[in-house]
Amino acid sequence: MARVQLTQREDEVLQLVVSGLSNEEIAARLAISRRTVEAHLRALFQKTEVNSRAQLAALYREGTPAATPSVGAGEDPGDWRLNSFASAVRGLVDRQFPLFEERVEITLVVGEQDGQDAVIERRWTTPRPYLVYRIQGPILADGPDRPSRPEELAPACEVEHPDIQVELHPVVDVTGRMLVLVLFQPGLDSEAEWVLRYRSPRLWAPLRGTGEDTLRWATATLDQRHRPRIGELTVKVVFPASWTGVRLTEQDNFGVISTEQLPTGQTQLTWHHDNPDAGAYRWTLRGSPGDAPSDEP
Repeated sequence: MARVQLTQREDEVLQLVVSGLSNEEIAARLAISRRTVEAHLRALFQKTEVNSRAQLAALYREGTPAATPSVGAGEDPGDWRLNSFASAVRGLVDRQFPLFEERVEITLVVGEQDGQDAVIERRWTTPRPYLVYRIQGPILADGPDRPSRPEELAPACEVEHPDIQVELHPVVDVTGRMLVLVLFQPGLDSEAEWVLRYRSPRLWAPLRGTGEDTLRWATATLDQRHRPRIGELTVKVVFPASWTGVRLTEQDNFGVISTEQLPTGQTQLTWHHDNPDAGAYRWTLRGSPGDAPSDEP
């Protein structure tokens, strides 16, 4: 097959298509929307000049398309270096997972407005045997609502350990994917609790607009070669006090869900699963904003 230039995400989608996964399964595996998967497939069809998934898989078996082609006439050597660096980072992401066990608690704050959505990821990490970094893919909106600059996230991190400092580096890879590199100084040699906080602009814009939205979260690497040992997984969704009809469901009915009214008047829905064994989860959120307050006396 002729060499074509694919983005890293297109290459990931291609690999999963060849593996026989459906669009829905690819979306869950990559923690993106089904519409985004379909957009990547259209780009793949156009670049490879085929019209079906079967043709795409057949061409792939004849000769793998190059996601990072060699530098040739008219090509920028910097592109090759960036793609090589992105490939190395992906390797680091894969290699971190066998090095720890942890409990995870994710709190998703639904704002009254687009700029007020936020995420708090709390983890209790036990190294196996030693851990010096984590590379996190923050929970962000899909499509045009997705932040493009690290400063939009305003990330912050704290480690609940008197002898460990943390250094935070938010970056954007060559495909536009946002990543957060967390460096522990010194590395972890025993269990430590740490918290990553960040804004997630427009994360729940569809929920505010239509009353329903979906969250996907993967617990494994893209090719399922590595899966972190997560002993407990908890997801908390905090809705504004004025909202009504709030609901949270998991597509495969994993876990248990409870409801709590916070002192602030906000409603918190909590989903919890002991010993989670799925490679990816998908939750559906529902709710309606209350009436806007009147300016009249």
